[in-house]
Amino acid sequence: MTSSEAGRIEYALDSGAWTTYNAPVEIRGLGAHTVRARATDAAGNTSAEKTATFTVTGSGTGACPVPDTRATVVIDGFDTTVRNYALSDGCTVNDRIAEYDDYADHAAFVRHVETVTAALVTGGTLTKRQQGTIVRAAARSDIGS
Repeated sequence: MTSSEAGRIEYALDSGAWTTYNAPVEIRGLGAHTVRARATDAAGNTSAEKTATFTVTGSGTGACPVPDTRATVVIDGFDTTVRNYALSDGCTVNDRIAEYDDYADHAAFVRHVETVTAALVTGGTLTKRQQGTIVRAAARSDIGS
């Protein structure tokens, strides 16, 4: 049975609009997604909406498609000598610091590093001393300048 004999099938990705389903849907955006689907028969009766949620993690084994696997945390070429721990989602401390992201200014980068490392201290990954070493390296960097 073709789609026209049965009516139509529609889907909506995340908060997007309803789209007629004609071919497989490819979703490339990393992160959590929701897809909704419904069918309308030739008489115009529309089924109840069905929903599925899933997470796209990329080609790697976790949330970071290509994790930064350097042995130590490096910020703007400065090696902090703090171990670059692998985290439970497949990312590393260096991935969380994200030195290559865009920041409004240098202070925004340093605040980001403070926030990231504070969470890692709270979670037991880093010590306060390691956090201080990383934040000082961020402060000495030129990132965001």
